[in-house]
Amino acid sequence: MDKKLQIPHILQIGSSSWQDQVELPAGLGWHFFQATTLPSLKEYMEEEEISKFKALILEKPEDLLALGEDLAYFQPYTVFYDQSHELEVPSEELAHLLRLKQAKPWDFSNKHQFLYVLERFLYDNQYGDAFTVRDLRVRPDFAGQQTVLGQHFLQLDGSYGEEFTPIAQWVYNYVYDASRPINFWLEYEKDPSCQLQLRIQFYRFGALGEWVKDAVFSEEEMAQPLELDGAEPYYLAFSLEAKGEGTLTIGALHKRLSHGPLGEMTVGAKTLRDHKRQEIFAYFHPGDMKPPLNIYFSGYRPAEGFEGFGMMRAMGSPFILFSDPRLEGGSFYMGSEELENQITAFIDQHLDLLGFEPKDMNFSGLSMGTFGALYYGALYSPHAILVGKPIVNLGDVAANLKFKRPDEFGTSLDMMQLIIGQVSQEGIGQLNQRFWDRFDQADFKDTILALAYMRDDDYDQQAYPDILEALYELPVRIISTSRAGRHNDASGPIIEWFVTQYKEIMERDFGRNQW
Repeated sequence: MDKKLQIPHILQIGSSSWQDQVELPAGLGWHFFQATTLPSLKEYMEEEEISKFKALILEKPEDLLALGEDLAYFQPYTVFYDQSHELEVPSEELAHLLRLKQAKPWDFSNKHQFLYVLERFLYDNQYGDAFTVRDLRVRPDFAGQQTVLGQHFLQLDGSYGEEFTPIAQWVYNYVYDASRPINFWLEYEKDPSCQLQLRIQFYRFGALGEWVKDAVFSEEEMAQPLELDGAEPYYLAFSLEAKGEGTLTIGALHKRLSHGPLGEMTVGAKTLRDHKRQEIFAYFHPGDMKPPLNIYFSGYRPAEGFEGFGMMRAMGSPFILFSDPRLEGGSFYMGSEELENQITAFIDQHLDLLGFEPKDMNFSGLSMGTFGALYYGALYSPHAILVGKPIVNLGDVAANLKFKRPDEFGTSLDMMQLIIGQVSQEGIGQLNQRFWDRFDQADFKDTILALAYMRDDDYDQQAYPDILEALYELPVRIISTSRAGRHNDASGPIIEWFVTQYKEIMERDFGRNQW
């Protein structure tokens, strides 16, 4: 491939080029124009053999108006303008364009630092995983009580000493290769009577046990993800230190590619967190800012991040993606009242930004994502809820572990422990009821429910009949299909039906046929 097509390209519009003011990063294609001399970008990109621009830098937000249809060459969250030129009341047209591209005001007084942010943090990749408590070893002479809560939490109770002392260590090292910035997030809960700090030890990359330095992070510093962005590769070792006394519950240590100030998990994304340090990832894409707003809940994902981006973007309309990084592959978007309220607040915020009504929304998901689509969709009475392989009786999913799918998806027990606080027969009913308490209050008289289910589902075989029973006497429009097999069978036909229903709703009800 031509090297010119591989290098990142930046378009700057303003009164003078940054090339004359600051040393540009090596291997960066810089293209400068004044707003009055801007050429056709389609012709210019063909002449210069540019496949895409990485970012657009504007001196003034009004310069967006000069691009016209060429604004389509820039992705949302990649447009930046000098905050000193920010308008208090932009024109209606300009305000629309700023929302359309989610343009961000920035302090350009330190251009070198801003270019470093673009170089290091503006990229497309997403990835995250975690060390679990199975990778954790408690100090052998700890005299307190140790309780293993499933596969994802370890509870310690006792005295940790008057000074910070190592209490637990992760047995595996992490290889930081310096190619991309990374960040770390530790799940934990504790009594106020004890304090924590996380120690990271840096060892020379390529050497055997050659220690270089330590970095110690307090609870205050751990209130935000701990970011590592250095040019040198290292082997990293992690240990937890404590002092005081009381109960300490340790969960996963997440490690993720970092986008720094540009977003979490991916550029433009946010992480919703509660006081228990539980998380949900959320991402909004403005599309063309016209109805509908499509909301998609990712399915079970051991690798942390979003799914469905390509499918949702192809529809052309605005969309929201949610992803659940808890436990082994997600905890079905249920959590504390605080965390669940943040999910609805994120939806409300963007519904208001777009000026839409609830009937301008479609909720959707597959497998684990079906719970999120139905659970949160029930609050809004949207235009449609589309699901494939619905799972709603989460207590039954846990109960089916013993006989219907032995040793498969033990995460269901961890979920009961996380949400209900116990693994018991009573917990099965309580976990099921969390869904039905909400669903039974929903108003679906103007909502289309499109459901594709497995007739021999070994996770939640009663999901579809229970939904039908709950809606039996109500004027609800239900579209459904089924396939023979267990939950993880026939994924291809289920997804094909799911996408087909989406296409029909988008074309028939919203006049969209871009697909």
